[in-house]
Amino acid sequence: MHGLGYKFDRVIRPRDNEFFDKMVTDKNFVEITMSDKRVAHLIKIKAYTRQNLPGGIPKGSSLEAEVKRLLEEWQEERKGLLVEKSPMLYSTLQDRSRQQKGILALITEQAKAVQSFSVYPSNLGPLEIRDHQGVVLGYRFRIPNELIEILNQSTGLLPPTATRAQGADGNTNIRGNFQCRHYALWADYGSEYRESAELETDGEKGRAWLSANQQLFNFCSHQVRLLSPEQYVRMTGAVVKDMRRFKGKTGRPLKPLAGAWHGVAINQGMQEDESKSHQDVMDDKRLFNCVVPFGDGFGGGDLVLWEMKMRIGLQVGDGFFFYGSVVAHQVAPIIEGIRNSIDLFTHASNYHVLAKHQEQANKKRYPMKEQKVRREANNEKAKKVPENIEARRLIREEKRARQRA
Repeated sequence: MHGLGYKFDRVIRPRDNEFFDKMVTDKNFVEITMSDKRVAHLIKIKAYTRQNLPGGIPKGSSLEAEVKRLLEEWQEERKGLLVEKSPMLYSTLQDRSRQQKGILALITEQAKAVQSFSVYPSNLGPLEIRDHQGVVLGYRFRIPNELIEILNQSTGLLPPTATRAQGADGNTNIRGNFQCRHYALWADYGSEYRESAELETDGEKGRAWLSANQQLFNFCSHQVRLLSPEQYVRMTGAVVKDMRRFKGKTGRPLKPLAGAWHGVAINQGMQEDESKSHQDVMDDKRLFNCVVPFGDGFGGGDLVLWEMKMRIGLQVGDGFFFYGSVVAHQVAPIIEGIRNSIDLFTHASNYHVLAKHQEQANKKRYPMKEQKVRREANNEKAKKVPENIEARRLIREEKRARQRA
C-alpha cells in the first residue's frame, strides 16, 4: 500500500440506522474513525513501536495515544494541502523501468516541451501528487528554518571536492557539471555492505556533517513514516538488522547514514542550465528519494518530472519526495543565484545483499530438515525403480503373447 488510502469497511445494515445517521451528519465522527484506523495500521505494520517512538511513551500515556497525537499534528501541518492527479500510473512507471534501455522518456529529447508542463510553484504550499489509483507519486512539504540553517552552515565546512555529478555509466555529462559527493551505506558492485569511498576520504569532517544534520534527516523520515509507512518499514526493518552484524572501518556496527534513508548525495554549486535529464537507476524502485534545496536563495530551478509532465517549484525550505529511479527528471535552468541540494536515497543493492544473507541463514538453520526431505525423496525414487522394471517386464510378456497368437 502506498500512502494512507483507507476505506471505511463497516457493513451498514438496517439495524445500524442510528450509527449511519451519526456517520453522515457528523464529519468529526468520520474523521475520528478514519484516524483510529490509521493509528491501528501504523502500529500493526510496526512503523511505530515502543522502541522506535520518538521521545518514548510519557507516563500515563500509551503507544496508541502518542501515535494518534503525532498523526494529528502532521495533519495540522498539511492544512491547505493541494492534491493533484498524475497522468501516469505508478504501475506504468514501474513497467517502463524494466525496459532494457531504461525509462528515460523520448519527450526529454524535446527541450521546449517543458514549457507546456503544469507548474506548481513553491508558494502554493504542501502538494501531493497521486495517480488515478490513489498511489502517491510526489509530496512537497515544508522544513523548519533552523534545520536548513544548520545544513547551510555545516556544508560550508566540508572540504572542496573535484567530483562532478555522474550518471550510472560514469559519464559526467549525464547529470551536470556541479560538485557532488555521496555519503552512503551501500553494496554496489560487491557482496557486502560498505560505506562510500567519499565518506572515507572526507573522514571526520564528513561524519561531523552527518551528525550535524541528523535532526533534518529525522524530520524527513517522520514525514515518510506517516505518508507511506510501508516504505519506512522497508528502509528501517530487516535490512538494518542485517547491517548491524557488520562493522565499518571505524569499528562500529554499520547503519543507515541519513535517518531512514541509507545515503545522501550532496550537490553544490549548480548554476544556470547544468542539470541533465536522468533517472537514479541504482536506487530502489519502491522507495522515495527526498530532495531538499538549500543555500542563499536562487531563482528558477524547478524539478522537472518528464513522464508526469510537471514542474515542481522547490525553494529553500522545501522538501520533496518522488521516485527518482522510475521518473526521468532534471533541474530546470537556474535564473539567478546558486542552487545547492541534498538527495536522500537508498540503493537497491542493499536489499540484494539482504536476500543473499537470508538465503544463507536459512540453509544453515535447517540443514537437518533439508537432509530429511532429501532422504525421503530418494526413498520414494528407490521404490519407483522396481515398480517401473516390473511394469516394463509385463509389457514385454504381453507383446510376446500377442506375437505368438
